[in-house]
Amino acid sequence: MKILLSNDDGYFAEGIVTLALALAEEHDVRVSAPAAERSGAGHALTFNRTFKWTEIAPDEMLLTGADGKRIPFHAVHGSPADAVKFALEYIYRDEKFDLVISGINSVPNIGSDIIYSGTFGAAEEGSVLGVPSVAVSAAAYDGGYALAAEFVKNNLSALHAAASPYVTVNVNVPSGDRGKIKGVAVVPLGIRRYNDWYEHDGSGGYELFGSPGNYAADKEETDCKMFDLGYITVTPVRVLCTDEGSVARVRENGWKI
Repeated sequence: MKILLSNDDGYFAEGIVTLALALAEEHDVRVSAPAAERSGAGHALTFNRTFKWTEIAPDEMLLTGADGKRIPFHAVHGSPADAVKFALEYIYRDEKFDLVISGINSVPNIGSDIIYSGTFGAAEEGSVLGVPSVAVSAAAYDGGYALAAEFVKNNLSALHAAASPYVTVNVNVPSGDRGKIKGVAVVPLGIRRYNDWYEHDGSGGYELFGSPGNYAADKEETDCKMFDLGYITVTPVRVLCTDEGSVARVRENGWKI
C-alpha cells in the first residue's frame, strides 16, 4: 500500500517515527505532519493567511524502509488537517494513496475527545478527501509505541476495509505492555468527561488542566469503558454525522419564515 502518515505531535515525534519504520518494512510510506506540536487543533484548516512547507533534509530524518529508500518527511507549518490536505492536494497531487494514518498519538483520544483531537482531525481530513483513513492513539507512557505500531501493521488490511467512504476509524491502545491488553473491542464512541479546572499564570493568562474519569463500571459498552478495562478499541466514525433519527421529527416542528 501507499500510505500517508500524519499526526498532531509534529513530524519529529516518536510515535510517528515508530509507525513509519514499522510500516515501511512492507509499504510505500510518506510523512506529512505539522512542523510543531498542535494538540487540540481538531479539524482546523488555515484560511486567509499563508503557511510554509519544508521537506526535511536527509541528514535530519535518516529513516529508511526495507528497500533502503529514505522515507520522505514533510513539515507543514499549519494544522494537522493542513498537513494531510496539503500533501494530498499539492505535494503528492499526481499520486494516489491507499490509506491515511494519523498517529501514533502520545495520549488516548477516546469518545468525545475526537471533537478536539488534532490526531483525529488529520485522519478525518483524509476521509473528507476520499482516502480511507485511520487515527491511532496510545497510552504511550506505559511501554511506548511499539505495540500500537505492531497492531496497525498486523491489522492493516482490516483497518483499511473498515474505513469505508466518509468513515474514519478511530483506534486507541490502552498500554504498551502486551500483558495488560485484554483483547480488541469494536465499539461505539462514548462521552468522556474530565475533571477540569483553570489556573491563573500570574500575568493575566489562564491555563486549562484536567484529568479524565474512569468508565470501567459503565453499563454501556463504549470505547471509554472498554479502553479503561484494557481493550484496544476500534470505532468507525462517520464524517457526515446527521442525526437521521431526528430529521423526520424535527421536520414537523412547524418552522416559520
